[in-house]
Amino acid sequence: MSKKALVIEDNELVSETLKAMLEFLDFEVVVAEDGYKAQEKFKSAIESNNPFDVVFVDLVLPEIPGSEVFKKLKEIDPDIKAVISSGYSDDTSIKEYEELGFKGVLNKPYTIEELKEVLKKLDLL
Repeated sequence: MSKKALVIEDNELVSETLKAMLEFLDFEVVVAEDGYKAQEKFKSAIESNNPFDVVFVDLVLPEIPGSEVFKKLKEIDPDIKAVISSGYSDDTSIKEYEELGFKGVLNKPYTIEELKEVLKKLDLL
């Protein structure tokens, strides 16, 4: 049974690249390009008893910031395993990701090796 990942990313090139890397690592991947779609897909997965094993959250999203989307998802599932994905390495959320409840961080651009390291820390590889 492959693991499931939700990728919340508005940049199509970035989301397709991460999706391809995760699929290479035997993950089933669902992409949401904004926070509203992400919440719908996350909630639907839990309701269908097929929750995501990991969620990748871009901090900079249209309409709702990634940190707010994460808070909403955490209300739905307090045990969420979420990873910040950002191109802004000096963002406060990156430095304080653990205090915010994130389980890992990936600074864009990242390699498949860096992705594997984060997934290993989460016991997903």
